[in-house]
Parts: sequence; C-alpha cells; structure tokens
Amino acid sequence: MRMSKIFQKTLLLNFILFGVISTSMSFVSALTLHNHMVDEYVSKGKAIASSIASSSVEILLNRDASTIQSMIDQFKDSDGAAYVYVQDSNGDIVSHTFVPEVPEILSKTSIHPNTISIRELKVAGRGEVIDITKPILAGMAGYVHVGMDKSIINKYVWAAIAKLQVVMFFIFWGSVFILYMMVKRISEPLNQLTEYAKKLSAHDFTAEIEIKSKDEIGLLAGTMKNMAEELTTLISGLERAVGNATSELQDTLTYMEVIMDNLADGLLVVDINGRISVTNPALGELFGVTENELRGKDIKTYFPEEMTALFELVKGCEHEVYSSEIELSGRKTAKAVATPIHKMDEGDTPNICLGAVILVRDITYEKEVDNLKTDFISTVSHELRTPMTSILGFAKIIKKKLEKSVFPVCNAPDKKTERAITQVQDNIGIIISEGQRLTDLINDVLDIAKMESGKIDWKNVPIEIAEVIETSVQTTTPLWKPQNLEMVVDVEENTPTMYGDRDRVMQVLVNLISNAVKFTASGSITCTARSHDDEIMVSVSDTGSGISPEDQKKIFERFKQAGDTLTGKPKGTGLGLPICKQIVDHHKGRIWVDSKLGEGSSFHFTLAIGAPDEEPLIPAHITKTPLREGHLGSVDSPLIMVADDDPALNEFLSQVLEEEGYRIITVSNGQEAVETAKKRMPQLITMDLKMPVMDGAQAIAALRQDPSTRHIPVIVISALAEGQQAGGDAALIKPIDEKRLVETIHGLLQEDLIMSDPCMVLGKENETPTENLLVICPGKINYCPPADLWTRVSSGFKGTIFITAELSTSLDLDRLSQTPDVQIVILPDS
Repeated sequence: MRMSKIFQKTLLLNFILFGVISTSMSFVSALTLHNHMVDEYVSKGKAIASSIASSSVEILLNRDASTIQSMIDQFKDSDGAAYVYVQDSNGDIVSHTFVPEVPEILSKTSIHPNTISIRELKVAGRGEVIDITKPILAGMAGYVHVGMDKSIINKYVWAAIAKLQVVMFFIFWGSVFILYMMVKRISEPLNQLTEYAKKLSAHDFTAEIEIKSKDEIGLLAGTMKNMAEELTTLISGLERAVGNATSELQDTLTYMEVIMDNLADGLLVVDINGRISVTNPALGELFGVTENELRGKDIKTYFPEEMTALFELVKGCEHEVYSSEIELSGRKTAKAVATPIHKMDEGDTPNICLGAVILVRDITYEKEVDNLKTDFISTVSHELRTPMTSILGFAKIIKKKLEKSVFPVCNAPDKKTERAITQVQDNIGIIISEGQRLTDLINDVLDIAKMESGKIDWKNVPIEIAEVIETSVQTTTPLWKPQNLEMVVDVEENTPTMYGDRDRVMQVLVNLISNAVKFTASGSITCTARSHDDEIMVSVSDTGSGISPEDQKKIFERFKQAGDTLTGKPKGTGLGLPICKQIVDHHKGRIWVDSKLGEGSSFHFTLAIGAPDEEPLIPAHITKTPLREGHLGSVDSPLIMVADDDPALNEFLSQVLEEEGYRIITVSNGQEAVETAKKRMPQLITMDLKMPVMDGAQAIAALRQDPSTRHIPVIVISALAEGQQAGGDAALIKPIDEKRLVETIHGLLQEDLIMSDPCMVLGKENETPTENLLVICPGKINYCPPADLWTRVSSGFKGTIFITAELSTSLDLDRLSQTPDVQIVILPDS
C-alpha cells in the first residue's frame, strides 16, 4: 500500500520533533558533561599541584633536582595529566615531564601568583590544556605547574553524544513504527471513504464500501452509503422526468418550428447586440434572403432603416410595442411590429432584456383596400358637402320665400291652418339645423379620411405652445365657464419654439379640453406643458368621472367612445380622439391617457420640436372641353359666371344671385370657365375646385395668365379647406351662406352696399388689406389681432371675417367656417 498523505505529514512532523529533541538533548548533555569534567580535571590538577608543592620545599631548598624529578614522574601517568614541571623562585625549570624538551610557550612564560592560578593554554603537540600553577612557600621556594589535557574532555563529550544519538535513533524508528501502525489503522478507512466518494462523484452509486467499525468513520461510511442509495432513487426519478420533459420539449420545438415555418408573417428574433438568432421562411420571402444567410449576422446588414430604428427603440427594454411601415421591393408595403424579450425573475417581473422579436406582415392588399376605403370616404365626404350646400341653401330660400311671400298672405282665421303654418316653419328650421349637424359630421369624417390618405395639406409654421394653449382655453371659455369649472394653465418658462401645423395642434387641445368639460361636472381642468430634449409634452387633466381600463384601450379608435353607446346617447361622432392621434403622429409624437374611474383623467401628448421647411409649388396643367350656355339676366345687370359641376348647386347659386339682380351664366368645368370668360367677359366668377376636365385651381391659373381675363375677380367656393390657396380673390367654404356670398360679391364689385352684419378684419387699422372694405363695411369695420381671433369668436361675434391669404395659412379655417353665424372671406395679398 502506498504511503498515505496523513502518514507522510505525521512522519515529517515526527522527524522534525525528534530532530529538535535530539539536538537539544545532545547540546545540553554535552555542555553539562564538559563543564563537569573541566571542574573535575581542575580539582585533580590542584590536588597534584598541592601534593608536589607540599613535598618539594626542602628538596628545592637543597637543590635536589633528581628527587624532584622522581616525585613528579609518579604523577605523569595520572588520568588527564598532560605535563608536570617545577620552577624555582627565579622562574627556571628545575624538573619536568616533557619529552624531548619543554615547549617554547612554557619555557618563556613565567608567572608568579601568590595563590593557585588556573589558565587555559594551547601547547604545541599537546593541544588545549588547563594550566594550574601552585606557589611553594608563597613562591619563595618556586612554583609547581600541572597541565590537564582538555582534549580528553572533548573526547569524552563526543563519545557521550554519540551514544545518546544511537539511543535516540532507535527511539525515533520505534516511534515511527508505532506511528505507522496507528496511522494505518486510521488512514485505511479514510482511503476507502475517499475512493468511495470519488466513485459517487463519478455517478457510480452502485459501489460498495467495506467499513464495519462502530466509530465515527464507520458512522460516516454508513451515512454516505445511505446518501448514495437516496441519490440513486432521486436520480432515477430525475432521469425519468428529464426524459419526459425532453420528449415534451422536442414535441414543442417541433410544433414551434412547424408554426414558424408556416407562419404567414415574417419572424425575426434579434439578441440585445443586434445579432439575428431566429428567422422563418416567410421573412426570407419578404426580403429575398435565406435563413442560413441571416443567422448570426447584424440586423443593419440585411434590413432597411425602419427595421433598425424599431430595434433601437425596443432594445431599451421598455414595456411597449412599436410598429412601422416598411417599403418592400415590387412596390409592396409591410408592417413591422416589435416588442422586447424579457427574462422573468422569481417574482414573474421582467428582469433581464434578451433582445427583441419583430413580426413583419405584407399589408400591400390591406393598404390598397384601406386607401380605397379612405379615398371613398374622402370622395363621398367631398361630394356630400356640395348637396348639403344645395339642401341648406334651398331650405333657407324656401324659408325666406315662405316668410316673405307666402305666410303674410295666408290670412287663415282657423287654428288648423295657423297650426300648419307654424309646423311648416318649425320643420324647415329643423331641416336647416339638422343639415348643419350633418355638415359637422361630414367635416369630421373628411378630416380623418384626409389624414389617413396623406392628402391633407399640413402647414409648417413657428408655434409658441404657450400661445396655443392660451388661445385654446379662450376658445373653449363658453364651454367650461358656464359650468363654473376652474381652468388652470401651467406652462414651463422658456419653452422652445416648435414647428408644425398650428391650427391642427390647437385642434388637439380644443378637442381634449372639450372632452374634459363634457365629462367633468365640477372641479377643475389643468393644462400643462413641459419641454424635454427635442420634444414638448402637453397634458390636459380633469377631475371628472374618469375612464375605465376597458374604454382606455379603444378611445383612440375611430367611432369608439367611452361608456355604453347602446344605453346612453353618444356625445359626438367618436372621431375627435382618433383625429387628435393622427395629428400627434404627424408631429412625430404620441398620445396616451392615464385615468381611474371616479378620479378624473389626464390626456398627455408629445410633439417633436421640428424645423422649418419650404413647400414646393405644383404647376397647373390646362385642358379644354366644349362650352355650355347658362342663364341670361337683364342687359344692365353685372354678369356673374358660376363654375360648378353640380347642377343643383349651380341652380341654387343662380337663384340667389338672380334674386339680387345679377345676370348669371353657368359652366360645369374649368375649361368651360376659361373659354367662357374670354368670350363673355363676366364681371365676377364663382369657382369650384373639384371639377372634371380642368379643376378650379388650374382654371384660375389660366385666367391669371391671360391679360384679357386677369382683372376678373374670382370667388372660390369649395368643399376643400385649401380653397384659399387656389389663387382667387376670396374663398368661401361649403356649405355657404347666401347672405355672406352676396356681401362678398358686392364688395369685390365695389358696389354701394352697407352690410347688415358686423365686419371684422384680421390686422391693424393702419394696415387695411383692401379699399373695397370701406365700401362693403363703411363705419362698421372692427380690426382684430390674429392672436385675439378665437377670443372674439368665442365671446359671440357674428358677421363676416376678412382674412388675407398670408394670414389664412396659419388659421384653422375648417373650424372657423363651421362656427354658426360666421362667414369667412379670404382676400388676396396686395
């Protein structure tokens, strides 16, 4: 059996211990023996010296050298005696035991002590000696020297040390043998335990151990054996569980692979470093790549910037889902949706972000259908505005005719006829009010359709958010003030100027404030604005009824409202918040709500600060169609040409203007308008924008390019809010009020007409935009700074508002035109 490590360590310790003990004992013994023998030799030397000194007095006095020699010779063979010699009082050696001669060190040395003297000398041929000097008769008769050989002492000392070492040697190896037997008795079971533990660590739980002792080692061996049996049982169960789990996992992976491979959407899994880890065939088909080509590569290498931007947003590991549209090859469009991948900790809360998963779907067909739907809604909404103009217009004409010409002559004495007249009046009033409400709904639908189709004309002007909030609050004053609600405005100082569509941003704020008033019976409404990095966050908070979590998920969807629209009457079209979302999205922001039932709501939206830009001009293209004759009036009346492709609207405008004494000629497209204007030279033209063959904007451009028709005033009458940009002298938005139309025509023709309603001009008094105003509104012109417009309107202004084309680009003309009893006239810049 190999030497155990315990025995090796014990043997080393025993060797060191015995070495220390042996050395210590040898040193102490040698020192003790040496000192003892030195003392003994000194005593013996003294005795010899004293014996000779006491016997040598008479002999020395008689000068009997032979007697002295025979006396010292008898001490020559004494154990330890190296030499003996006698000196006379003069120091001369009388007798000695040296052979062949006295050593030089002793012959030249002469000491005269009064008592016994002891010294150590090194004598040539004798080594170290202890020289003992004894005076005879106090030195008068001489001196006796006895030298004791010190080398004999050293010899005895080394002999004693050698014997001691021999004894220690046998003791050492005896103890080693005993120690070996003891260690062997302990180490063999330990070695067995060690080997058994190694087998257990190698998962050999069937190994046996032969330790039957009842001591601690036997107890430990039994415990390890029981543990091995329990581990065998446990591991067997674990192996079965792992086998079952592996089988289930393999089945799950198979299902997952089949699902991913047959998934219609493209699947892309990216780790936190942007490396692609999982894809599916659908993704390869969308982008024209293979799975082997993508695995392990950087997402930036194979995918467009929109996908990379999504990943950059998601890898921040916020709990949000981001989406983006991506242009694919072959004029296809895809939608990518990305969300972070979180590793859950023990508390089922996200702890570590592992990367992102991105789903890509081909939405080309859905996009086409959506575009068709949006175009349909947009077209229908535009087309509805024109008949609504006719309906409202003819209803007002009927009401006017009845009140002016029919009812006054109906002198019916019976109550039945009187009641019928009253009902007719009420019914016509209902037709007009409901027509106006239907117009508001059309405007909302048109707004959302234009935003979805991307055909809306977005402005990009400097916006001071503090001014927009203040104006929005003033605009909604008639809503919240009667309910005694407190309005709080908190705008951060030094908020940066942003760039965007001011009217649309104001539309968002007015809508949010209106909603807050609608659902807040008492308390306060708070508007705040804060800037952070490159965006501004605006919040509108109320203390109203709040919104349930279920309703919060759908309020930004079209035609969806909070509450039950089946049991309660809807408070609007359900398009306000979706329009707000579209506006915020255009300004590269986001909108969301925080609310609890009974505790109020807080709507927040962010707006990117943006930068100014320039809008390109789109040239007009002119085509021609045959001329169609229109109405003729009296020869002395001004000739007005009505250009609109809707016969009903042409008839309505003709009746209104003929009632005012004008001659009327109608055309149905832009090309007719241009050709008729050249031939008939009308004094004024009303122009629709959306017409076949040549639209109104192109017709106006053609008229302005011809010197013969350049001077003719043009009033744009259109369902489009962009009518002020068509190049006319004034613009009216359908549905129009015939009174405002007549007043505008009188002004442009510089006819002597005093308007019955007030006039308001945006600007300062010393900056009158046109001299015609002095004719249209003599003595009744109110000048209003643009910033105070909504304050004046909300405070109850009724009349005509004159706006220059330059200022019109910064105003929400759609909303302004929908204000009751307010008519807009757009004036060309001088």
